[in-house]
Amino acid sequence: MVGKPFVLAVLGMVLSQAAVMGQVVPEMKTEQYALRMNPATGDLISFSIFGRDMIFNSGKPRALFSLRLRDDAGAATDLNALEASSIRVEQKQAEKDNLLLVHYDSLRGLPVSAVVTVRCPASCAMTYWHIAVRNETGQRLEHVDFPTVVVPDRLVGQGGDARLFWPAMEGVVVEDMALRESWWWKWRPIEHPTMGWIGLYPSSCPMQFMAYYTPEAGLYLAAHDPQGHPKGIEYHPHPDGGIFLDLRHFTGAAPDREISLPYEVALGGFRGDWYDAAEIYRNWLENSGMPRPPRFEENPAVPGWYAESPVVIGYPVRGTKDLGDMTPNEYYPYTNALPHLFRLSEELDSPVMALLMHWEGSAPWAPPYVWPPYGDMEDFRRFVAALHEKGHLLGLYASGTGYTIRSNTDPAYDMTREFEEKRLVDIVVRDPEGKPAENGVCCGPQAQRIGYDMCPANEWVKDVVVKEIAKILPIGVDYLQYFDQNLGGSCYRCYAKTHGHPPGPGIWQNEAMSDLYRRIQELLRRTGSDTVIGCEGAAGEPFRPYLLMNDNRNYLNLHAGIPVPAYAFVNHEYVVNFMGNQNATRAFVDIEKSPLNLHQRVAMSFIAGDLLTGILKGGGKLCWEWSGDWNAEGPDHDSVITLMRNLNAWRRGAGKPYLAWGRMLKPFPVEGTRDIPFITPRDQRIPMPSLLTCRWQYRGKTAQFLVNYTEEPQEAQVRIPEPHREALCLVPSPKGGVEIRRVPDDGRLTVQVPALSAVMLEVPVR
Repeated sequence: MVGKPFVLAVLGMVLSQAAVMGQVVPEMKTEQYALRMNPATGDLISFSIFGRDMIFNSGKPRALFSLRLRDDAGAATDLNALEASSIRVEQKQAEKDNLLLVHYDSLRGLPVSAVVTVRCPASCAMTYWHIAVRNETGQRLEHVDFPTVVVPDRLVGQGGDARLFWPAMEGVVVEDMALRESWWWKWRPIEHPTMGWIGLYPSSCPMQFMAYYTPEAGLYLAAHDPQGHPKGIEYHPHPDGGIFLDLRHFTGAAPDREISLPYEVALGGFRGDWYDAAEIYRNWLENSGMPRPPRFEENPAVPGWYAESPVVIGYPVRGTKDLGDMTPNEYYPYTNALPHLFRLSEELDSPVMALLMHWEGSAPWAPPYVWPPYGDMEDFRRFVAALHEKGHLLGLYASGTGYTIRSNTDPAYDMTREFEEKRLVDIVVRDPEGKPAENGVCCGPQAQRIGYDMCPANEWVKDVVVKEIAKILPIGVDYLQYFDQNLGGSCYRCYAKTHGHPPGPGIWQNEAMSDLYRRIQELLRRTGSDTVIGCEGAAGEPFRPYLLMNDNRNYLNLHAGIPVPAYAFVNHEYVVNFMGNQNATRAFVDIEKSPLNLHQRVAMSFIAGDLLTGILKGGGKLCWEWSGDWNAEGPDHDSVITLMRNLNAWRRGAGKPYLAWGRMLKPFPVEGTRDIPFITPRDQRIPMPSLLTCRWQYRGKTAQFLVNYTEEPQEAQVRIPEPHREALCLVPSPKGGVEIRRVPDDGRLTVQVPALSAVMLEVPVR
C-alpha cells in the first residue's frame, strides 16, 4: 500500500507535473538543483544540477536503502526499502529548511521500519539525508546502505564526458569502470571477510566523500560525520545499470530498538572537478569539530628534522623480498650500508632516512614482537650513532596489531607455546559466528606468517604494543612505522561478544585505536622521545592527531584510474606522507612498456608534498619497487637520482614554505603537455601528462610548481586568471632569484621547464 500523493508549497520549491504510476512526483528545486523522488518507493529518480541530470534511471524500482541484521548465531538477514508493506511521504517546513520525510513500514513483514529525512536548505546547493531505523526483531543491526545514489556510466573511457572521484588510497579519478572490474582486484562488498586495499573508512579509504562530474556540473556525495564512524565508501556497477556510489554505514551492531544515523549524508551540486569537490569537503571537515593536530608548522610534536626534507631510503637487511630466502644480505651487518647511504646523501644533496625492513629480531613481518633487532646489537648501535653523527636518520618498519604464531620465512620463530598458555586466542579478531577470524593480514600458508589479527579493545593487546614500542625508543629511532598493515591506522572488524565491545563493526574500533595511540603519546612524553609514529597508507581522519607521518600508497590506485593528491589537498597542513616502499608496483604497471614509471611516481609524490623515497636493491642502487627481483635490470639510477635531487632541492630551498607547510590549492590549468601513459600488465593505458603541477598557499603568497620528469626540456602554457596576472614571478631555481613575467592579455603564460626538474610561479594572494 502506498501513501497518498502530497503537494509541496514551500518557498524556493516547486511541484513537478510529471507522474510515476499515476502519482504526482515531488520535486524540490532551487537555482542550483532539482531533486525528484519516486512517490511509490521514495527512491531518488532525478537530481538535476545546473540543468544536467546526474542520476541514472533504469525505469525499474530501486531501493533507497538496504540493511543487514544478525542474530546471536551470526546469521545475516538482508532487507531493503522495496520490501516495506507501506510507504508514506510527507513534507514539512522548518525555520530555514524544507524537509521531505519518507516512512517505510514493516520490511518483509518483520517489525522493522525506517524514516528517511531529506533536509533541503532553500538557498544552498546541498541536500542532507538522514535515516532512523526501528528494529524490534531482537537481532542486531550491523549496517545500513544509504542513500542509494546511482549515476550514469558515461565516463570518458567509454566515450562519455564524465569522471568519478573515489577517495581510497589518497584519491583516484576513474575514467573507465573496466579498468578495475576486468581483473581480480575488482569491487567486493565491504563486509566480512573482505579487508585490505578497498573502500573501507577510516582504513585504506581515509576520507568520506565521492564526486561524479562533467564539464557542466558535478555531484558531491559525502558522509558529514565528525566522529568518523567506520563505513564503506565504494563505487561499482549497479545490477540495473549505472554506477552505484555506495555508502555503507556500520552501526556497531547496537542492540537498541531505535537507531538513528548520528550524522547526515550530503548530496549536492558543484561546478568543476575533484579539486572543487575536495574544497567543499575540506571546508566542512575544518569546521566539523573532528579532532585534528595543530598545523605542521606549529605542532610541537613535529621534529626539527622534518624541515630538512630527508629522502627516505628503504631496504631490507635479510633476504630481498617479502617471502623466500631470509639469509642476511649485503646490508648486514648494519654498518655495511653506511657507505651506500652516505654516497646517496651526496648524490641527493640531502640528509637521508634509512628505513629498514626485515630488521626484526623475531622474524620478518612477525608482529607484535620485534625487539631486539636481528643479529649484532652492538653493530646496530654503531649504525644508529654513525647516521646521527652525520645528520641522517633511522626509521623502522614493523607490522602492527597482528599476532604471529609461526613465521613462514624463519622457521625458528615459533610462539605456539605462549599463544596456547596465555589463551591468546581469546583476544584475536572473531568472525560473525564468533570463531577466530582466519587468514588475517599477511597470514596464511602462502603468506609471511601463521597467525591472527588482534582486537585492540583487549587490554593485553594495548599493553603489549606499548611495551614493545618502549623497548625501541632508547635506541634513538627517528621514525617508527609500527602500524604497518594497520591500514590508515585502523583495526580490523571484530564480532566477539567477550571483548567489551558490541559484536560488530562500529565506532568502538576508532575508540580502541585512539586509546592505544594516546598511551603511546604518553609514553613518548614520559621518555622525552621525539620519535614519530606512523602507519601504512595515509592516516584515517580520526587518527590524524597521533600519526603525523605515514606511508603513501597512491600508486595502488593505478588499478582503478589516475592517482590524484586529494588527501594532501585536504590534510597536508596537518599530516604528511612519504612515498612508501612501492610494493607490488609490477602488479599495476608493465615496467618494460612504461620505462618512466618511477620518474612519474617520484613526481606524483612531489606534487602531493610527500617526502621522496628510494628503494634499494644490491650495490646501493635504486630498484623499481620493494620485493622486486634484485637481479633484474632496474631503472636508470642516475636519472632518477637527478630528478629526486632537483625536486628535493625545492623542498629544502625556495619551495620549502609551500611544500613543507603550505595549503594546497587548485592549480591554474596547464596546456601543451603530451601524454605518457602508465601501461598496465593488461595493456590498459592510464593517462599521465608529461608535466605534473601543483599549487600551494603559504601566508601571503601562492606558488605553482611545474614538474618535468622527462629527460628533455619542455615548454607549456599556464593559463593565469585575471586577478593573478600582476606581480607574477618565475622562480627558475630552488636557490632563489626571480624573473618578473608579464602575462599576455589572453592569460596564457609560456614557461620552459628544464629536464628532470621543476620551476615555480609565485604570486601574491589576491
